[in-house]
Amino acid sequence: MATALWIIVAILAIGTVVGGLMRMRAWLRKPAPPEIIEAARRREEEAEDD
Repeated sequence: MATALWIIVAILAIGTVVGGLMRMRAWLRKPAPPEIIEAARRREEEAEDD
């Protein structure tokens, strides 16, 4: 009985990790908003001026 409980716990843990990785992957595929891109450009220009 204890072995079955540990197997269930392991399956839930693996499912949680895989689910989190899949959500991060989907989040990283989304394009960045234009405000972020513009801020990065300004930051690069400021770094070049220094």
